[in-house]
Amino acid sequence: MKPCLQKSLHCRTMWAMHEIRYFDNAATTSISAAALDAYTKAVEHYRGNPSSLHQEGREAKAFLQQTREDIAGLLGVDAAALTFTSGATEANAIILSSLIWKERKGQVILSGIEHPSVSEYSRLLKQLGWKVTVLPAPRGFVQKEDLQRALSSETRMVSIMLVNNVTGSIQDVGGLVEVVRTFEAGHNNRKIHFHTDATQALGKIRFDLKSMGVDSAAFSAHKLHGPRGVGMLYNTNAGIESLSRGGAQEQGLRPGTENLGGIAAMHQAIKEAFSNLEGNFKQVSSLNRFLRDRLTFLPVLSPPENCSPYILTLSHPTLPSEVFTRLLFDQGFCVSSGSACSNNAKQKSQGVLSAMAFSPQLAKNSIRISLSKDTTEHDAEALALTITHLNLEHA
Repeated sequence: MKPCLQKSLHCRTMWAMHEIRYFDNAATTSISAAALDAYTKAVEHYRGNPSSLHQEGREAKAFLQQTREDIAGLLGVDAAALTFTSGATEANAIILSSLIWKERKGQVILSGIEHPSVSEYSRLLKQLGWKVTVLPAPRGFVQKEDLQRALSSETRMVSIMLVNNVTGSIQDVGGLVEVVRTFEAGHNNRKIHFHTDATQALGKIRFDLKSMGVDSAAFSAHKLHGPRGVGMLYNTNAGIESLSRGGAQEQGLRPGTENLGGIAAMHQAIKEAFSNLEGNFKQVSSLNRFLRDRLTFLPVLSPPENCSPYILTLSHPTLPSEVFTRLLFDQGFCVSSGSACSNNAKQKSQGVLSAMAFSPQLAKNSIRISLSKDTTEHDAEALALTITHLNLEHA
C-alpha cells in the first residue's frame, strides 16, 4: 500500500473514533431546521424577481417588503432603515466605502479591535488621503476619554463594534455615541456618522439600536443559526452612497437581485433567537461559568464582566494557538485560533489582542471557544476534561 494512501486511511480511522464537538460558533453556526424550512418554502413559492412587474414579481416584492417590516419590528426600527446584504462584511463595506465618494477628506476613528471587514479599510483610506485614528481598547474596552481626545473638527466617521468577535467584550456603544454627540453640539452640530458592527450581538444579547443612537449597524444571519450569504445593514443616514453600482434594489445601497430565500431564513432565525433569547443566554452563561471554573489553570482573556457568554478566549502558557487547536481537533473538538474571515486569521486575532494590551505571548497562544444554544453540558465537560489532560501532557 502506498504511504499516502495508508496515511489517509489511518486519518479516517482516527476520526471515526471521535465524536466531533463544535465550539466555533463565533465563526458560524448550524442553520436551524425552521430557518432551513423557511428558505425552502420561500424559494419554492416565490419564483419571481422582486423587481419584475408581472404578478410573480409583485408577489415576491410584497413578500420581501413584509419580511423587511417584520424584521424591523423585531429590532424596533423603521423598515426603510434596513437594507438586505450578503452579510455583515458587505454591510460594513457599504458604510466604510461610502467615504471614497467624499471630495473633502477628513478623519475616521476606528477601534483597534475591529473585525477585518472594518479595520482593513484603514490602509485604503490612508492612501486616499484620509486620516485614520485607531483607538486602543485595554482589556477589550474602548475608553470614552480616548474617544473624546481623538475627536476633531475633521472627524467624519467613528466605527466601534458592539461585541468583539475575539474575546466577546461588550462595548458601551451608547455611551460612546453620547461622547460623539456632545462633541457635535460644541462644534456647530456638524454630523459625525457612528457605525457599529453588531454581528456577534444579534440574537445573543439585548440591545436597542435607537437607544444607542448609532447611525448604522451591520449584521449577519449565519451567526445566529441562519444561512450563510445573507445579512443586513441598518442605516439612518440618507447621505450614505454605495460604491457598488447596478440596479435600484434596496434603495440603491445594495444593487443586485435580493436573496429572497436567505432573507426569509434570516427572518426565521431572528424570530427564534429573540423568542428564546433569555433562556439561551442563561444556558450559555452557565456553560461559560463552568468552563471558567474548570480551566482556572489557564489565563482567561475574555473579561469577567460586560462580556458575551457566547465567547471564551483562553491562552496556554507554552503551546502556540495553532498547535493547541490542532491537538484539540485531533481529539474531536473544533475551536478557533482567530477570526475565520481572514486568510491570516491568527495574525489578525493577535493584533486585536495586542490592542487590548495583552502580552505577545498570551496573544500568540490564545484559542477562542465559542458556544451556542446547541452546546450541551456534556460537550462542555468533555472539552474541559480534554484541555485539562492536554495541559498536563504539555506543561
